[in-house]
Amino acid sequence: MEHKIEELAIKGLFLIKECEQSFLKEWTGFKKNLNAWPIELVSEFDKMIIFGFGQLSKATYETSNDFILLLIHEWQRKNPVFMDDVEGIFLISAIENLFHKALNERDASFLDHQAIQVFFTRIIDKVLHTQQLESQDDKWLRMMLSLRAIPGNWAAVIRHEKSEAKVSKVVCSGEAGINEQIISMCEGLQAGSEEHLSVALSRLLTPGERKPQIVTVPCPNETLMISVKEEAAKVTDEQIESLRKMYLKQMKLSHLENELEWKDASLLFQQRLIHSQSASEAVKMITRGLVDYLPFSRCALFIYSPGEHSGVGVHAENVNSSSVQQIKESIAEFPLLRKYLKHFCHAKPIFIEDAAEVLPDKYVREYSLKSLVVLPIYVPSENRLIGLAILDRGENTVFSVSNQTLTALIKFGQYGGELLNQYWDDAIQLFGEQRAILTNREREVLKLIAEGASISEAAEILHLSSYTVRDYISAIIQKLDAKNRTEAAVKALKMRLIQ
Repeated sequence: MEHKIEELAIKGLFLIKECEQSFLKEWTGFKKNLNAWPIELVSEFDKMIIFGFGQLSKATYETSNDFILLLIHEWQRKNPVFMDDVEGIFLISAIENLFHKALNERDASFLDHQAIQVFFTRIIDKVLHTQQLESQDDKWLRMMLSLRAIPGNWAAVIRHEKSEAKVSKVVCSGEAGINEQIISMCEGLQAGSEEHLSVALSRLLTPGERKPQIVTVPCPNETLMISVKEEAAKVTDEQIESLRKMYLKQMKLSHLENELEWKDASLLFQQRLIHSQSASEAVKMITRGLVDYLPFSRCALFIYSPGEHSGVGVHAENVNSSSVQQIKESIAEFPLLRKYLKHFCHAKPIFIEDAAEVLPDKYVREYSLKSLVVLPIYVPSENRLIGLAILDRGENTVFSVSNQTLTALIKFGQYGGELLNQYWDDAIQLFGEQRAILTNREREVLKLIAEGASISEAAEILHLSSYTVRDYISAIIQKLDAKNRTEAAVKALKMRLIQ
């Protein structure tokens, strides 16, 4: 199976090369709408894109990982510390979507789109791998201090930022009795060399020792530093190598565990969606899946109407669905959501720490909202936003979201978008958005136009002036995002707004 997936990843690499010109055109347009993104991050990604296409033109790669590792190495060479991990993942996802858009111009197959998806999934895995290190530092350092072979006073992780060495994490043994304020002071210390940090840490954490034995364990992305107790024997090179191998093994196991966790969640979600056979089942499967496989307890799903820039409630999990279905709100009523819409079109989930800053007070009170996530339900193959899911962890609950969860959310939003898109016409009729799109009079005008009536004939039948009918037609064309009245009639028939 691994060989088949690797073949898909390599196919994705070839497609990326073939789509270079189409992608660069899309990328140029995309960058113009990135005012809210970190400028330095976008600039670095721009350089990496140029570098990547340059390398693809110079050589052929036997495996996708050969090329991905080349990109990672180049990034780390220029940016020893990822400037903004969360925004970086979203930007990678946005770039993937631009390639899907470029493929659509080539009338690509479903397998072509999957090849691109596999390739970018592997890139995200590598990015997440670098992010997991810091969160695991505490666990690994405590494990090392518990080893009887090398009794230690304290242990620290040192990472490099540009030309500076920086203390990322410090853990002390229970016997050391070090004040937490001193430990906090140590974390974040910077110096021109690891030796200088070693001296500073020793003076702060073990001030009584004259000649402390400090062991340094070099690893690929960081250095482990351990202060050995005075009574302990001198640590040998073999012991240091054993520590290094143990650390790397734990790091690899943790990475594999976390990688499988978000991929397993995505797979289970997809398996659930497969069983949907109608628009009604689709919205239920999406909302339940978001709660069952991700760390959320409530979900409300809305269909997005681009013509009116509004959201219409369709279903909810662990919330009164009938009350959610009564909601129809214009995005214009939510300034911050309107600001984020340009990100939604690239499948970016938005974490909101306090719902009161974004949503009207009536909803905050009615549903007891605090922290929440707004997830775009997005169709990558068509580059189209069709819905939004609001997620939280229960009434008045404050929470944060890990990068693993945010990455899974991106995929969940895309899988849900592809499914709901299959039943789009039925969904519009089932959930009553047609009543919100056209008034009764507008439907009467459009029905006559669809039957072949001219403006003057429609005006005569409805006892209206021609000018009034023209105004109705202009409003209809705008609401349905159509080019002319003929296209508006075709769209209305397809959406079952008229018979």
